[in-house]
Amino acid sequence: MNQKEQQSAFHPDQFRSFVGMVVFICRALAVSVEVFLHNAGSFGERYLGLQVGAALLIMFVYPLFWEGHDPTPLFIFMGFFLFACLCIRVRTAQRVRRGGPQEHTMYTGTPTLMRRFGRMGEAKVKSIVEPMFVFITGVFTMSLSEPLGGYLMVASVGLLASTHLTIGYERRRAMDMNDAYIDQQNAVDRFRRMRGE
Repeated sequence: MNQKEQQSAFHPDQFRSFVGMVVFICRALAVSVEVFLHNAGSFGERYLGLQVGAALLIMFVYPLFWEGHDPTPLFIFMGFFLFACLCIRVRTAQRVRRGGPQEHTMYTGTPTLMRRFGRMGEAKVKSIVEPMFVFITGVFTMSLSEPLGGYLMVASVGLLASTHLTIGYERRRAMDMNDAYIDQQNAVDRFRRMRGE
């Protein structure tokens, strides 16, 4: 393999596309359980988007990995998922129509487990408690339906990755804003010194 072929094999754009696809799949897995874990009236207006379609596709294809097992419970779960998405859309539309302050349009919703674990804070509930809850639910569901239990365990990993990616992104944004604030303060100080103030 010559040098040009090696460079094309490790093209940064291809790597970014691959990482973007992995992140999208994690978000699709996460949304498939978040609709049950979060208050239906608290989701952001634009949160349920393409990842809902991807979640449905994953749930439809997932039973192929469980040949010989009844996929009906997973398909029933898929029906409840669709119904939950519809309820969230209706509640969000009602909230927007009423006016007043709105959440971030991509907000994933307020965890219902906050009632029990509120002292931990929303970020910890979403990044620790919820993935553990979904995983344990999947473990116990395995005795009733292996495809559904397995899916819930996989979805818990997607939820874990998705929430940690979001927390990391928000931290980077906060750091960038802090850096910009400090840069602006330094620029103002230099401006004042230039003017002899």
